[in-house]
Amino acid sequence: MTDPSQFDPEGLEAPLRDRLPEYLVVFGIGLVAAAAIGAVIGAITDPAVVNSIGYTIMFLGVVLLLAGGAMGGGYTNLGIGAIGAMFGTRRADEEEMDWEGRRKGGSSTGSSDRLKKGLRPPRNPRAFWQIVGGLAYMAIGFVIVLIGG
Repeated sequence: MTDPSQFDPEGLEAPLRDRLPEYLVVFGIGLVAAAAIGAVIGAITDPAVVNSIGYTIMFLGVVLLLAGGAMGGGYTNLGIGAIGAMFGTRRADEEEMDWEGRRKGGSSTGSSDRLKKGLRPPRNPRAFWQIVGGLAYMAIGFVIVLIGG
């Protein structure tokens, strides 16, 4: 694993048993933070603090579902590319381009080619686990709301 081209800075290639403790700690911190924020919101607005906690946890689940889906589907890369194109930045795969959008050497990299490449993102286990965490938060929040009445 000394080859720098095979280095994985995010640790996504590590086995699940090595990544799971980190995921569980982040999940627990998120759960406690959402419960604390829900308690504050419930204390200010509603006499049923338990319902506020449940809805806040469900809201966090929805945010995680959206973020995981966007990352896993490659849509975050497309958005960043659009912002970069708007402000005139260059992508890493644009080494030497001529005015017609072709590489100096003949191969074309048109917008449809970039779109096809962007819609086939590499696997992203972190996005998968964000979606799993979002579903778990939704379920926990739903149970809290049901119990809180």
